[in-house]
This record gives sequence, C-alpha cells and structure tokens, in this order.
Amino acid sequence: MRLLPLVLVVLAAAACAATRPSLGDIQMRPYTDVQAIPHVFSVQDGRILSPELDLSIDEHGCALGVINQSPIQLCSKAQKGEPSEPGGLVEHWAGSSGDLTTELIDKGKSLRADGFLNVGGGVLPIQTTLPLGNGPKWDELRKHPILAAVAAAVSGVRGEPDQYSRDGVSGK
Repeated sequence: MRLLPLVLVVLAAAACAATRPSLGDIQMRPYTDVQAIPHVFSVQDGRILSPELDLSIDEHGCALGVINQSPIQLCSKAQKGEPSEPGGLVEHWAGSSGDLTTELIDKGKSLRADGFLNVGGGVLPIQTTLPLGNGPKWDELRKHPILAAVAAAVSGVRGEPDQYSRDGVSGK
C-alpha cells in the first residue's frame, strides 16, 4: 500500500509529460561490448524515456518514474560535495530507490556518476563517465544530469570510455 501513492504520482507525471516535445534521441551501450545493440532514449524537457525507462523531474526537484515497471523516486539533496575541478557541478540524489552523485566535468563535456539504484528487488550499480555531445538533447541532460546517469545504468554503461568505446554514448 505504501507504493500506491508513488505509483499514482508517477502515472500522473507521465501523463503530463506526454505532451512535451522531443529534443532528440541518444544511444547508449556498454563500453565493454561495442557490438551490442544500443539502447535508444528520447530526451524531452525534464524527461528521458525508452521502453525500459521513463524518468521525469517534478516541480519539487525529484526524479520520478519507472525502470522496467519498478518505481523510481530520487530527490536532490542539499549536501552536494565539492566539484573535482573548478566550474564543475555536483548533485547528490537519494531516496527509496537509491543514492547517487553526479558531476559535470571537462567543462560540461562529460558526466561522472557514482552510486546505486534499488530496482526490482536488486541493486543496479552506477559507476561511469559519459561523454556528452552538443545540441538541445545534450543541453537538457547537462541541465538534469540525473536523467543521463539513470539511463546509463539501465543501458549497462560502466567505467570509463576509451578510444574504442567513446561512441558508446551518442546522439542519433
């Protein structure tokens, strides 16, 4: 019964978000499997979605949605931590669905994410650095890095990109 209010909020947010215009699609695949079929995500204003993920930022600064039908609820926390480089942006997200920290690095060209999600009775690790591209979809993910971090976890993106896997995250 405790999940019912959260599910209703998620469904209401999804219904409101359905009218948002698309800013474009991005693709992600694990760095360790360059032959894997990429996961495709549509980016909207304050929202990212795919068949496995529907996550939106609500008016209270929380990320609400579902991963494979499991509810996700994470809220931005006041304790952010210090950026590892001047001009970096650090965010800390926590809630019933997990705990993670995101940091924009390389003057906004990359996103570092570290933490975990509790999904479907298991733990989904988030430990990666994502290269970010240019254009409206990428600007939206810089504005809401939690969206890109959760999409990376869903896609199985872990670790650091190398010269052979830098295109594991791309615009379409």
